[in-house]
Amino acid sequence: MMKLALLSTLVALSGAALAADPPTMWAPTSTTGVPPSFQAWHPEFEKDGDYGETWFFVSQGDDGGAVFAMLSITNLGLRTFDGSVDVQYYGPDGQVHVAHHEVRRDRIEAATDHMDVTVGTSRAWADGDTYHLAIDQDDVSMRLDMTRQLPAWRPGDGFIRYGDGDHQALGIHVPRGRSSGSLTIDGQTFDLAGTGYHDHSWATIKLPSAMKRWDSLRLYHPRYTLVLHEHGLTNKYGGGTNQFGILGLDGRIVAEARSFTYAGSAPRKVKGGQMATELDVLVDADGWRVEGTIVEERYQDSVDVLGQLSLPVRLAIKAFYTNPFLHRYVGHYELDVTDPSGTTEHISGSCLVELDTY
Repeated sequence: MMKLALLSTLVALSGAALAADPPTMWAPTSTTGVPPSFQAWHPEFEKDGDYGETWFFVSQGDDGGAVFAMLSITNLGLRTFDGSVDVQYYGPDGQVHVAHHEVRRDRIEAATDHMDVTVGTSRAWADGDTYHLAIDQDDVSMRLDMTRQLPAWRPGDGFIRYGDGDHQALGIHVPRGRSSGSLTIDGQTFDLAGTGYHDHSWATIKLPSAMKRWDSLRLYHPRYTLVLHEHGLTNKYGGGTNQFGILGLDGRIVAEARSFTYAGSAPRKVKGGQMATELDVLVDADGWRVEGTIVEERYQDSVDVLGQLSLPVRLAIKAFYTNPFLHRYVGHYELDVTDPSGTTEHISGSCLVELDTY
C-alpha cells in the first residue's frame, strides 16, 4: 500500500511530459520598486498543490563569512510540513553551520498587504527601508537587520507567466543593503555586520518542472553593485535561459540587464553533480559595460534541498523526479566597468556565487 501511494505521488510530481507553450518572461519594461502587497504573504494560492513562497536573506560579512537564511511556506506534494526555517552560515575559516526547522500550518501567521510573516518562532518584517529577520529556536538564535542602499526592483512586473496559467513571481526588496546583527548556532556567536540582499518569491508551479538551474551572482564593491540571475529552463518550457539583473553605482541603479553572458567553465565534482569554478561575465546594458572573470576563491557548501526528507522518499524523488542542490562559493572578481562616456574602471574583490540545480 505504501509503495502504491508513493508511486502515485511521484506520478503527480512528474506531471505531463508533453511540451508546453514557452513562458512569458516578465513584462517588457520594469516598474518602479516593489509595492508592499508584493512583499506580503499570498494565501490565496495555499490550496494549490504546486504552491511555494519564500522570504530569502543573504549577507556577506565584513569578516569574510556569509549567512543565507530563509522562511518558507509551502503546499507541495510529499510535504511533511507547511513552513520551514533555514539558516546556513559559512565562516571565513571554512566552518559550516546549518539549521533546519519544520513548522506546521497552525503556527504560521502573516499579513497579506505588507511584509510581516511569522513561521513558528521566527519572523520576517519590513520597517521602511529596513528589513528584519528574527529566529529563535532551541539550536539557533539570529537577528539580522538590513537597511536598503539601492532601490527595490522587480524585473518587468515581477511575474513569469506559464502557458498553462501558472506563474512565478519575484521582487528584490534589497538589491544591496547594509547588514547588522548576530547569529548564535552550535554554541558559537557570529557578528553579521556586512552587505546583504533580500528577495521574496512565490510560485504556483513546481520549480523543477520549469527550470533545470538557477544561477546567481551577488557582488558588492564599495561603489558598484552587480546582481545577476539566470534560469535554465526545462525542455517542457522551450529550454533556453531567462536572465535578469541590475548594475548599481553608489545609491542608484544605473542599468537593468535582460541579456548577458554568464558562462561557466573549469567544472569540478561536488555533491549532487558538477560546479563551474570559473565564470566569464559580460553585461552590456543602458550604455554601461561590465566585462571580466570570476574564479572560485573558497568553496562553501552544496546543500541537499531534500536532505530533511526520510531516506526512502528522498531516494525515490531523486530517482524519478528531481535532485536539487544549492552550490555556493566565494568568488574573486576581476572586472572592467565602462560608463556611457567610455571611461573604464577596473574593480576587484570577493563576491558570492550560487549555482543551484534542480
